[in-house]
Amino acid sequence: MTDKGSPQELEERLALTAPEDTLRGFFFTGVLEQVRPLGDPELLRRCVEAAGGDRFMFFFSYSAKAMTRLLYTAAWSLRGSQGDFGQVMRHLGQEIAPDYLESGAGRVLVLLSGGEPRRLLNGFPSAYRTAVRHGDCLVTWMGPNAARVTIQGSPLPAEYYEGAVRGVFACTKVAQVATVSRQVSLLLTEVDVSW
Repeated sequence: MTDKGSPQELEERLALTAPEDTLRGFFFTGVLEQVRPLGDPELLRRCVEAAGGDRFMFFFSYSAKAMTRLLYTAAWSLRGSQGDFGQVMRHLGQEIAPDYLESGAGRVLVLLSGGEPRRLLNGFPSAYRTAVRHGDCLVTWMGPNAARVTIQGSPLPAEYYEGAVRGVFACTKVAQVATVSRQVSLLLTEVDVSW
């Protein structure tokens, strides 16, 4: 098994990502917004180079390979000051939630949830399809207050998705949730959510 967060793991993820795999620009913007305020021009340069640019339109689609490179570049640089690789990935994932929830699709997700955690989670597959153009999202109910969010076919690390799920709940204040992610394979993530 490849070391979590290693350059080799990044290369393996990139090799599994097709050129047509894309996701919306707000994912890129969210990571760059975490890096810019640090005031480190060299770190920002590396992240912009990994992303393939420094300006992204929120709802235009961009390469999932570039996003994966950007996440790893940012996480490698933020390790230590913000925790280990997994902690940094969770943070980066959580910070994307406000941007998504301010979008039209995000507002619809919140509106349709009606303040109910179960309905919010049931909206995740549709929300995923509006933001990500590769893979699938599935929600499986494990009990009245517990579900598993499964992401199949995405190269982004499990901890990033865990942070994103936690971020949606934190921003909407629908419920205080506990989340645990598992990287079943490089293209299969499970995030257990309970409240």
